[in-house]
Amino acid sequence: MAIYRSPPTLSPSRQPRGRVERLSSGSEESLGEKICSGEEDDVDEQGRLLGSDHGHVGSTTAEASPVSHRRPWWPLAALSFACVVTIIPLSWLLLSLNLPGRSQTSRLEAALSVPLRRPDEDYVLAPNWNSGASSQVRAYDWIIVDKEGDPDGIRKPMMTINGQFPGPLIEVNEGDVVQVNVRNLASNATAIHWHGIFQNGTNWMDGAVGVTQCPIAPGGSYRYKFNVTGQAGTYFYHGHQGVQALSGLVGPLVVHRRDEATHHAPYSSDRVVLLQDWYYDLDSSLMRDVLSPGVEDAPTPNTALINGVNQANCSNHPSRPCSDADKPFPNLDLTPGQSHRLRFLNVGAFAWFQVAVDEHDYSLQIIEVDSTTVEPIPNSEIVIAPGQRYSAILTTDQINNEAFWLRARMIKTCLASQTLPENGIDEAKAIIRYRTPTERRESDDVLPLPTTFSRFKFLPTCRDMSSMTSFSPSPALPAPAYADHSWYMRVNLAIGDWRLQRGVMNSSSFRPNLKSPTLHRMLDGLAENNESFTKDGILDTAFDPTSELVISHNGVSETVDIVLQNMDENSHPFHLHGTQMWVLGQGHGYFPGYNILDFKDDGKGLLFPESSNVVDNPLRRDTVTAEGFGWVLLRFVADNPGVWLFHCHVAWHSEAGMGMQFVSRTDSMREWKLPEEARRLCDAPEEDLMKGASPKDEEFFGFDKADGQT
Repeated sequence: MAIYRSPPTLSPSRQPRGRVERLSSGSEESLGEKICSGEEDDVDEQGRLLGSDHGHVGSTTAEASPVSHRRPWWPLAALSFACVVTIIPLSWLLLSLNLPGRSQTSRLEAALSVPLRRPDEDYVLAPNWNSGASSQVRAYDWIIVDKEGDPDGIRKPMMTINGQFPGPLIEVNEGDVVQVNVRNLASNATAIHWHGIFQNGTNWMDGAVGVTQCPIAPGGSYRYKFNVTGQAGTYFYHGHQGVQALSGLVGPLVVHRRDEATHHAPYSSDRVVLLQDWYYDLDSSLMRDVLSPGVEDAPTPNTALINGVNQANCSNHPSRPCSDADKPFPNLDLTPGQSHRLRFLNVGAFAWFQVAVDEHDYSLQIIEVDSTTVEPIPNSEIVIAPGQRYSAILTTDQINNEAFWLRARMIKTCLASQTLPENGIDEAKAIIRYRTPTERRESDDVLPLPTTFSRFKFLPTCRDMSSMTSFSPSPALPAPAYADHSWYMRVNLAIGDWRLQRGVMNSSSFRPNLKSPTLHRMLDGLAENNESFTKDGILDTAFDPTSELVISHNGVSETVDIVLQNMDENSHPFHLHGTQMWVLGQGHGYFPGYNILDFKDDGKGLLFPESSNVVDNPLRRDTVTAEGFGWVLLRFVADNPGVWLFHCHVAWHSEAGMGMQFVSRTDSMREWKLPEEARRLCDAPEEDLMKGASPKDEEFFGFDKADGQT
């Protein structure tokens, strides 16, 4: 029988960041584990960065003392024979063992046994972080596992990273390389999108299935490796196959500025606060339901979570597995009399959130919008659409209380129903306590809950804060005054054949090709100098615009305008992969035209030199909302080579087809060679790649065109 060292059990204690997050360590685990990249030098580099956790077996020696008598020979011979007959079978057994497989099994067991809830401390950024450290590779090992979980007491199947929810915080410096080794041990295929990361030069690492990569099939693996040069701020990652973020595949990513110590308003602590809506039913069944014939409304969430936690009332859910076990609210211990940075991220699928801290009127000073640093603006509450992020400085200067509720309330006027299913809870809460880290360490007492009250405003619509508040980016970055291209996009939810409601941009409804992503076809076409792929504008011969609207800009750094005209009652927060957009204007009703905004026709310059304020320093962000029956004018520079998805970040609308793609810098793309590990993902059977994806429209067709029968 083989004897091997068991890996230590995962504990909910905070793990160090900036190196590989290990689920287990032991002699059977190796950094040579097969990740799809297959780059041996990268593995060696990772090993040098991380060092080794492996134990060493020390040898013992004993000096034999001289003896005067001769030992008999037969005991030694018998011992030698016994060793031979024992060692040979044992050696054969050891050689026959699949140690990498055993390592995988032990990691899976550890992930399934670790507590689901991520400790509060995991989302507190390192207080002694060195933002001036030399650029380095920050490497992480993840396994994606299916696991039963009950974030608020209601038990449901989930999809987790290393067995915990939400996912681990990735904390890096501007200029670092992020390397994440993903092994998919879940039952569905997956991919990880790095929301807000530019992926300059690594388009195939963007994680958009059917656009930049094939999914990672069940049992498969892939190494994401990309540089974060030229950007800093608050970001997140999430599953980009179907609506997997609803099952738990989501987590925060923070990139520190090199000059962070002097650039921001001073603060003594820094932490992330994840907000999301939560559904009790399986994401796959919800997705199938919402895409079925005759369905016109997205499903209403059951509840809301802060950092993956809420408290359900089991009496409201008699038909569901529910635990009344105590689930403490997240605790944010803040030293009194100081300023603290709170990074709010809406990582949910559908709901908008109002966020406020009780009894702290105008105490939230917003300093960041979607990774753009802005001059501090005091607010009492923050409104956040899906996919958006805001950082605020909170000063702990109240004298009447020491504990306060931090509230994140879903804006129900933007949901299909004002009443949540099963008497759901529309508000998630966390506790802000005024106490020092020393007081927390020295106290084991159960402290009383806050007794403070909220003063939320009623919001009849869901609109970006930038449509009501003037943010001033710092440092200023003017938008180009002249647009090379202007694209008018009419967006709405429309009912088509077989009563299927789909998201539409102009006359296109996006259907990703999971077996042959757009990027792969573009690179193949450019390599063959196929004119269908090399022309400017809509690539209507290389792709079918009814299901893949692809617009190409071949110049070195062309300026592109997007006029989004929302013909739908729903607000649509649009996210552009690979870059940020200047928000030049937004409002209700029809787009008033460029001239009203002091631009020449089609944005080709300013009407008057004195009108330069419209481009002097507009807000830049990567997720911008076209409000219900409203419009927004966006401008970006197409200087980042690649294929970039532009889509509504409401998961239900995106999966219904509300998306299209931009191609930039085909001159640079001609020189690319797609890494083999990226192509190998597409070798999996299509049946495996489709697991967890949206159902195809054909599955709902009830009409046979061949014989005209229903």
